[in-house]
Amino acid sequence: MTMAGTILRVDLTRGSIEKEPTSKYVDDYIGGAAIGTKIFCDEVPPVTRALDPENMLMFNTGPLTGTLLGNKATIGAKTAERANHPYTFVGMGGQIASEIKFAGYDHIVIRGRSARPVYIYINNDTVEIRDASHLWGLDTHETQYKLRQELEDQDVQIACIGPAGENLVVYALILHDLDNTASRKVGSVMGSKNLKAVAVRGTKGLKIADPKLFLELFDEFYQDITTGRGSTFARQQHQEGISRQIAEGYQFAYGTELPKEIPPSPMMDFLKKFMVRPSGCAFCSFQCHQMFSVPGVGNGATTCVNYLGLLFQRMYDAHDFDLWWERTILANQYGIDSLSVEMIGSWLMELYRRGLITEADTDGIPMVRRSREAIIAVIEKIAKKEGFGKLFTDGIAPAAKKIGKDSLVYADQYDNATPYAWADYAPDLGAAAQWRTGEVERVPGFGDAYGNIPVFAEILGISFEEARDLIDSYCSDASERITGDRDVWKTPRYSKNTSRITIEKEDEILLSDVTGVCEARSSYLEHYGLRFGIDHFARWLRAATGINYTPERLREMGRKLRLLVDSYNVLCKRAIGEEPAVGMPFESLTVLPTAGRPKDPRELKKVQEDYCATRGYDPATGVPTRVALEELGLEDIADRLESTAAGSAAPHAGKAVRKTKRHR
Repeated sequence: MTMAGTILRVDLTRGSIEKEPTSKYVDDYIGGAAIGTKIFCDEVPPVTRALDPENMLMFNTGPLTGTLLGNKATIGAKTAERANHPYTFVGMGGQIASEIKFAGYDHIVIRGRSARPVYIYINNDTVEIRDASHLWGLDTHETQYKLRQELEDQDVQIACIGPAGENLVVYALILHDLDNTASRKVGSVMGSKNLKAVAVRGTKGLKIADPKLFLELFDEFYQDITTGRGSTFARQQHQEGISRQIAEGYQFAYGTELPKEIPPSPMMDFLKKFMVRPSGCAFCSFQCHQMFSVPGVGNGATTCVNYLGLLFQRMYDAHDFDLWWERTILANQYGIDSLSVEMIGSWLMELYRRGLITEADTDGIPMVRRSREAIIAVIEKIAKKEGFGKLFTDGIAPAAKKIGKDSLVYADQYDNATPYAWADYAPDLGAAAQWRTGEVERVPGFGDAYGNIPVFAEILGISFEEARDLIDSYCSDASERITGDRDVWKTPRYSKNTSRITIEKEDEILLSDVTGVCEARSSYLEHYGLRFGIDHFARWLRAATGINYTPERLREMGRKLRLLVDSYNVLCKRAIGEEPAVGMPFESLTVLPTAGRPKDPRELKKVQEDYCATRGYDPATGVPTRVALEELGLEDIADRLESTAAGSAAPHAGKAVRKTKRHR
């Protein structure tokens, strides 16, 4: 089977290295993020804070990681960004996920804190904790270059932190290669352990239970994305990623009238002039990242999420590509999340515009929109913990408290974090939303596919209207598959089927984290034309592992993982007792479009109640119910929730715990 078979445990405090079999977890948790979450919830007390040595940092791979159909890892930890330091796991692509499997490991579990900077070196069965004092202070790209020289191996795969992680900035990320990130939050955990990098070389390979069948299933997938229904989006991903979708197409998702003729595309002009080639993760047919070389700015690569700055247009305009690109490569090098940079930078610019701060507050640098000096200063000073950047080590909410002047109300944040990926679909979940951390759980409203209208029109040689009609058909097909109703996705009225779409999309992304399949080439993006989902995952797993997985078993696993994570985060709230930092009213936060969400609050409440009832949450508190947990074999978690329940009523997410007046 495709499981490597071993869990590697490294304790940096004791300097110990231990190994144990993965097999004892497989029957109940399959693999990937599910096994990682089980280990974490069993072994890390909820009262633990993110930067405590007792916190774990986990690299998790799935049964399909390292195959033609999977290339993903998740990195899990309690994180310091939000109140109560909740547990989360974030995805990481590139080669390192597969390399961990090829070295013989399904999971790497790291705990403790080294007395000095170190890195972990893994070469198949050889595992060593090595001194990294000479690497401390280097950026993420320099670190990888130096390590490959030191190890005399250009094929070693490295995940590392930059200065932001070393300085325990809560928005620090872990970076692998040029642009594969485990985004905001987890970098500070790695830094708190004095762990600069994990370097992995694996040559063992994997065994496929039924190679002939597996290749047939891969061929079915490959034919679809090259000549079938999924080929338009796959071609888009390969030639430009979602650059134009975000920078120029999302206006149509927000309701801009379609033009009669295809307008000029400044984004495509930039791509044609400066894009070197597509890149991406190991064994992936899409290669959906873009490598750029921009004279006078720099060289590097980017994934999809970085383009969102061109959509939000808060620090610069939609066509300020040089500023956007410099922001992107600097954030990657310093190891800080680019969306958090956008959140902080745009906030400072708004405070400066309103006269609430002056250049005297920002080391003599005017926080002016479209200012290269200001954007570079935000990144460098926060990452290096210098000057005004020291204010932001713990995040935007603590900084606002120090600045005062009711300044948090101008920040597009919720609970010290950028609202992207959380506020988008929190209103569909009711009280259960408060346990979500906004990294992996985003459920896209089908209407966001309208961002693809310009690209689909050009690729297929059709009009904007015809491209919109094609996307409508994809959305309706998905709606019908999930609910039996072709129109529920676009009807902003209550339907008992609305929450079924949310749950199916949740399961698809959760199961991508369990199996090691990238959600961006699965039916998680069914409204983009991709059709390979949970039914296919089951077939792929059967061929790869020889275990008779069924779609029903996988959906049960998705629900189990969802409730296990949320239950643990309930326990974190009860143990630590912090409230989220709220300034701007929830309804004013930046969200991407959701066409089928009811506009009537009474109808939306019924959608929330349906979600909670189906998933297994108390709709009033958002806490998973004992009945639901026992159905999934989580009696121990139900007991822990019951024993801590007294006096622990939780606030309703999506409503400000402390509302402030609106100044917009």
